[in-house]
Amino acid sequence: MTYMAPTAREIVDRGTSIYEKKYRAEYEGKWRGRFAAIDIDSEKAYVADYPEEALTIAKATEPHGIYYIVRIGSSAAFRSSRLTTHAIRRGI
Repeated sequence: MTYMAPTAREIVDRGTSIYEKKYRAEYEGKWRGRFAAIDIDSEKAYVADYPEEALTIAKATEPHGIYYIVRIGSSAAFRSSRLTTHAIRRGI
């Protein structure tokens, strides 16, 4: 049987679901602003101040895990802006 890696959308969907069901209520009271790396298979979460640190801790425990990273208390781990990108390209 061939292993089919999850798509980015599947990782986001599973990670979001795990976070909402298992961790959100507790983590947002304790660790707002920190980052959680959630293994979408084991459903374990690893919390740290920075996303790279959370992922390093998670991979030390489960090197073959597939991780979803969330900024605790935020709707997204990272922000992106088209305006900023456009402004940089135009030298603004």
